[in-house]
Amino acid sequence: MLNFLWRYDGSYIFPEDHRFGFFPGIMGGWRISQENFFKDNVHFIDNLKLRASWGQMGAEPYFLGTTTLAEYQYLGTYGLDRSYIINDALAQTLYETRVLNPNFTWEVSNSTNFGMDGTMLRGKVNFEFDVFFNKRDKALIPQTGSIPASSGITNLLPPVNLGKVNNKGWEFKVGYNGQAGDLTYSVSANGGYAKNKIVFWDEAPGVPEWQRSTGHPFGSNGAAWLAYQYDGVFKDQSEIAGNKIDYSAVGGKDLRPGDMKFKDINGDGKITGDDKVRLDNTRDPTFTGGFSANLQYKNFDLSILFQGATGGLLFFGTESGDIGNYLQYSYDHRWSIDNPSSVDPRLANRNNTYYSGGDGGNNTYWLRNSNYLRLKNFEIGYNIPASLGERAGISNFRIYANGLNLITWDKMKIWDPESTSGNGQYYPQARVINIGARITF
Repeated sequence: MLNFLWRYDGSYIFPEDHRFGFFPGIMGGWRISQENFFKDNVHFIDNLKLRASWGQMGAEPYFLGTTTLAEYQYLGTYGLDRSYIINDALAQTLYETRVLNPNFTWEVSNSTNFGMDGTMLRGKVNFEFDVFFNKRDKALIPQTGSIPASSGITNLLPPVNLGKVNNKGWEFKVGYNGQAGDLTYSVSANGGYAKNKIVFWDEAPGVPEWQRSTGHPFGSNGAAWLAYQYDGVFKDQSEIAGNKIDYSAVGGKDLRPGDMKFKDINGDGKITGDDKVRLDNTRDPTFTGGFSANLQYKNFDLSILFQGATGGLLFFGTESGDIGNYLQYSYDHRWSIDNPSSVDPRLANRNNTYYSGGDGGNNTYWLRNSNYLRLKNFEIGYNIPASLGERAGISNFRIYANGLNLITWDKMKIWDPESTSGNGQYYPQARVINIGARITF
């Protein structure tokens, strides 16, 4: 099987000369299980199809890291100002707020996919597997890295179609259907891994190599985390006396027991912005997956669903002390005179320490992996035999009990690992338990 696709799309947000784009694609499939050489020699596979595709798609670009459509970037914009005095009177003037970009055009996605799907053992086993590569170019980016702010024009520059991001990964799904006497059942597992990498965007040329975001992923929170490397806690005054690293640049002029240590990455004897390190994670997981099972035994039925994710880093930090409550986790793990921890810091009041507020608050202590496995749904039911309800005119009577978000296994132990909130101010997923009946007359 072979399919060809030609798209010719247009959008009002682009200038007339770049308004339309041509985006081709090709898809091919081979049902290899229908070939005689396969049917005659491979008997345990009922159906096997191999697939491959390549295609381009055009996208109306959004401002980087936002959900705001970048409309009319080919037009210059002007504003009104009343800050000038002409002939002893305050005059209203017109000034330029953004330079136009006459080459503003489509963001282009080049996608390649290889996959297969099929069934085995007379339909008992079904499977799908895909590997994909996606190269995205002409992404809209601000041109503020290579042009210094001292030029005085960075706030006038329009975004340009120069960004490049690669994404690759794989997906799978496997299921099994079976029967043993009165028991019928089906189980399935699925998962997917994806990780992107910034190939090019406009970074300042003087950025230290260990802080560059090029070559690292870009997620829903922007570029991969940039953070100071947490290195434990000053346990007591004697440890502070032996410290040879200057923390004054990040606000740690007068160190106290319970304060955090950071790693001096560039070895200059002081903690500054140059000691932050670009990590290889965003808050988005790189792998998500699930497992489900459905069982039927005579009049009983059972369904269960697990889901999980790995690869994400979530920032946590709350406004605590005079302005709000401390997290129980922070209270239980705090440094104190009675518990001089070398792992967890003393409590901070309204982010008043160098390691809880300001630039120093961007450190790896506050970044926790959000890996989790959750029993998302569980339901058990019983269908009362129809013969018992015939006299009452009941055709079906089922009683059941189910639960949602019943158990979560995670290392975070602070708040919901599915949350993207960095301060805990969100409505948590509720654990729900239902008991009910469904009657059909």
